Amino acid sequence: MPKIENPKSTIPSQLQGLHLFHYDPAVCAQRVRFALGEKGLSRGREVKFDSTEPLAVRGESGKWVSRRVSLPMKAHMTPQYAAIHPNMVVPALVHDGDLYLESMDIIEYLDDAFGGSRLVPTEGPLRDAAMARVEEAKVLHRSIRFVTFHWGLGRLAMLNPKERNALGELAAQGDDGEQLVTFYDQYSTRTIPESVFVNHLKNLYSAFSELNAELEDGRQFLMSDEVTIADPFWSMKINRLIECGYPVEAHHPTLWAWYQRMFARPSFQNEVMEKNRVTNRVFRAKARIERAFGKGLKQAVDAVAA
Repeated sequence: MPKIENPKSTIPSQLQGLHLFHYDPAVCAQRVRFALGEKGLSRGREVKFDSTEPLAVRGESGKWVSRRVSLPMKAHMTPQYAAIHPNMVVPALVHDGDLYLESMDIIEYLDDAFGGSRLVPTEGPLRDAAMARVEEAKVLHRSIRFVTFHWGLGRLAMLNPKERNALGELAAQGDDGEQLVTFYDQYSTRTIPESVFVNHLKNLYSAFSELNAELEDGRQFLMSDEVTIADPFWSMKINRLIECGYPVEAHHPTLWAWYQRMFARPSFQNEVMEKNRVTNRVFRAKARIERAFGKGLKQAVDAVAA
């Protein structure tokens, strides 16, 4: 669980307690908030993501300070945030001045630093299997991006030339491990072939079908009868695709039943959904309208399954 040594930003070193840089609808941030909830850590006060005012830098006992990085407002594409996270994505976690970036690393760190049931199994074979599922989920994160943008966000996610140039300049100062520059250039100029989006959807459909088959042995969660790190990694993907209109129950009924068990957990309701319900409802309403007109993600999934 490596912390980031010598970050470019001076903000992390000033922070006391737990501070999470995040955006409520962002999948990667949702899995970390779920983990925080499982550890009994609740959302505390809201502060500007780059604030170093005396009250803003203080921690709260048993809570995490929320530093919201608005993706629609392109806050993640600002020099202030790029200095914190060079890939310009959320989340980023700071604990008593130490900065952690990757959601998997953050969850592992929380496991070691706080009490509650462990999300990363200690048993060797189970740990290896859980982490293999996490790695598979990480690989498919690009597929979630392509499907979400194409069938969910649409034109709302496109950048104008000025914004793309600014993104390129910021990315040049980091490593652009998320390949955001290439993606936004192609997406915003409509140069990604339809077949690329469909192939990403096929990747997800195949993975969900595999998980569905494994869950038919009666286990309650992905790896066993206990929640592990694999469960938030995959359930947040399902949550996002449901927003976009993916008919999970119709095509993967056992996986759907598992998702319902995850959705019912207090950590899912309080830390993932509490501030995200309006966005969730808006996108699901958009998906219903598209379905009524015979287009959208449901029709694409049905075609993949045929």
